[in-house]
Amino acid sequence: MKSLASITDKDIETIKMALNDSISDINVELKNTKSTTKKDNLLQYKGKYTRVLEKLRQNPSIYALVETDLDLAATGLNDAIELLEEFMTDDLTEQEKNDFINYKTDCQRLLEVLAR
Repeated sequence: MKSLASITDKDIETIKMALNDSISDINVELKNTKSTTKKDNLLQYKGKYTRVLEKLRQNPSIYALVETDLDLAATGLNDAIELLEEFMTDDLTEQEKNDFINYKTDCQRLLEVLAR
């Protein structure tokens, strides 16, 4: 069983990348959303993801995060996995496909660790 202690510096970078990808996706959704309620929800998630991302930038350790931050990191990882599945298309090069698969695998592994 993996624990938080098994999370490496490379894993922290993966979490930060996933949060950043999720924030970028929220920014795209905000541009295309008309509903005030949906915009408010998206802005709340963007703020939460940004707060966790900033914590990890200031102190790149999983122990810098409280339990609710860990939950948000897991949600960001899950969102990144969904984005990867959405953008995994046949027109990618083999290298791009491999990069996507490796990133997705890392996100899934970290999601499992954080879900415990």
